[in-house]
Amino acid sequence: MNWFSHPHLAYTLCSIDMTATSIRYDMSLPMRLIRAVPVVLFYLAIIVVVFLMLPEKAQRIPLESIVVLGLIGLFRYGCVITHCVRAALYEYYMYPKLRFAADNLPEDQKMPGKLYVIIPTAGEKPDVSRQMLGSVLDEAATVSSKIIIIVNAGSEKDDEIFHMLLSERPKLPNVEVRFVRQVGGKRGGMADCVGRLMSEKVDQNDAIVLMDGDTVLGAGILKKCLPLFALKPKLGAITTDNISVTKGNWFYRKWYTLRFSMRHRMMKSQSLSQQLLVLTGRFSILRAKECLTDEFVSYLENDRIKHWLHGEIKFVTGDDKSTWYCLLKRGCEMLYVPDAHIFCMEDSGPKPFTMSIKKMHRWFGNMLRNNGRAIRLGMGCQKPFIWWCHVDQRISMFTSLLGPVAAIWAAFWVSPYYLVAYAMLVILARLAYALVLTIEGHRMALTDVPLLLYTQWVGSIVKIYTMFHLHKAKWDSHRVAGSNGQAGSGESFLDGLIPKMQMVFSFTLLLLFVAAMVGVK
Repeated sequence: MNWFSHPHLAYTLCSIDMTATSIRYDMSLPMRLIRAVPVVLFYLAIIVVVFLMLPEKAQRIPLESIVVLGLIGLFRYGCVITHCVRAALYEYYMYPKLRFAADNLPEDQKMPGKLYVIIPTAGEKPDVSRQMLGSVLDEAATVSSKIIIIVNAGSEKDDEIFHMLLSERPKLPNVEVRFVRQVGGKRGGMADCVGRLMSEKVDQNDAIVLMDGDTVLGAGILKKCLPLFALKPKLGAITTDNISVTKGNWFYRKWYTLRFSMRHRMMKSQSLSQQLLVLTGRFSILRAKECLTDEFVSYLENDRIKHWLHGEIKFVTGDDKSTWYCLLKRGCEMLYVPDAHIFCMEDSGPKPFTMSIKKMHRWFGNMLRNNGRAIRLGMGCQKPFIWWCHVDQRISMFTSLLGPVAAIWAAFWVSPYYLVAYAMLVILARLAYALVLTIEGHRMALTDVPLLLYTQWVGSIVKIYTMFHLHKAKWDSHRVAGSNGQAGSGESFLDGLIPKMQMVFSFTLLLLFVAAMVGVK
């Protein structure tokens, strides 16, 4: 199945390459495994050839000096295996029970009376807006709920595009469209929309969709998600699978698809605890009663944290993290719906490598600005596994670098064969991980192993940099006009110097730890 045949993507963009898309599970598991065989054989052949070429003295390298680092590696692999097992338990045991119970609710209880769809948009291409709005209207036609679409556009020009698109479609009796001018960027605009809804009467199961203007809804998404609110009275929010529809450089396309496959597994693992680490800003559904409060609006519009060096850091990006944190404080349940999906329209731009770094900087910045306060909440309002995941976010950025740093150190001071042995181990481990992703719907490619290493190692460096530069945040280029731009601009000399000194100190400690464990000749 290609994306041109999907009903919500029938209107095509000629500039998007078909090879850039991937709809999870559109290919059977046996076929995905068959396609993975050449990739597995290729990497296994490399390992066998390298092993056979090793001289006999390579087998006599001392291993006792890296036992501690090996134990840390086992801990990290143990964490990965734990997430894989939890993801499988959720997808094949817990979620099917939820799906069955939701599907068997009485018809008059499945759907909420009202569903509000808030769509902030500014400067999107008309073709992208057409696909997005078309998918929302297509989904609205499949449910009995009253649908109130709130277009939160950044300019009159954007409004005109939506008026034109709406005029092309037949009116639906259950759909009402409202226009609210976006003031103060995406965050301010969304807060304004939610604030205006506070005067409306909502029922227990009424819901609010918060989504991006470049998101296209997959078929049946509302029918799959909305009944869960009636089934689970404590459920505060839902988010879904993301499928990348990416144009541009092949590296960026492959990397983005792989990132979403990794996200798919992590979200299933977290959802086994009936809570999540994030509510995806591209598309999430929240219980209206949890949103229509002054506290929720305040977090959405004016969220900030206090930092010992930079003072108050106002959140520019990461509105999904703010809404998530507000619900987490209340102990709300959150679920991931793995068989409902959205399509994310992405463009690598002229500098794909730089774009991937910027993406990670924004993602990890949003994560780390919330991570500390989530840990401080303790386990009173969040499940123990979710609390541990927050702690592990702090640990993993350093432990992920121990392996390559130790291998390079041992190769320089003890024996160069350490680097060869580590390279073979890394290929085997990432190959096994890619196979797990393949079972979960990913299509394995030769690029997966190097891209997994790129995501882990470069991602860890970006995380460490971001942890000491939490005051720096920026929207994507097309949203800069609607945001506060670069937070932390005009900083003092010490504000710029101290984070760099912290980074140097952290990497020095990492190197000293490796040196103490591995030793020198």
